[in-house]
Amino acid sequence: LNNPYTLNLARPELAKATDDILKGCKIEMDTVQTNLEKGRFVTKPWVFVKGLNTRTDLEYVSRLPASEARNWLRGRYYLEIILLPFDSKTSQIQVIAHVEGQMVDGVGTKWIESPSNGRIEDEVLRALAGKILGLDLNPKPNMKRRIMDCEF
Repeated sequence: LNNPYTLNLARPELAKATDDILKGCKIEMDTVQTNLEKGRFVTKPWVFVKGLNTRTDLEYVSRLPASEARNWLRGRYYLEIILLPFDSKTSQIQVIAHVEGQMVDGVGTKWIESPSNGRIEDEVLRALAGKILGLDLNPKPNMKRRIMDCEF
């Protein structure tokens, strides 16, 4: 889907629907950065992989830094969902995924930012827009909608 994705809903209606979906999924929100009235939702980081498959899974959703040929311990991301008013009856929903990998350095561990390749954003956009519109926007039939660890 295009990111941002245009919906025929005013921003307040879209904000309420997005808030309901995220609360229904029990996704933890960053209460300092989230602002429902301004149409900005920011989740807390969610660890989606740890152990042997970390590098492979990080490579699937992001572009690992070329110089970082190391042992990755965990992968996490947080979402930034921005609702942009287009006109009085139309809004756009934009999803940005901030992906990080945890690795060992000389002192302990640290998180390294790894730019998203768009897979997470597309999955979240399809889930949110599909749920709000009541349509199946998944690329494969009978796929479940998914945001982080919430399937619906």
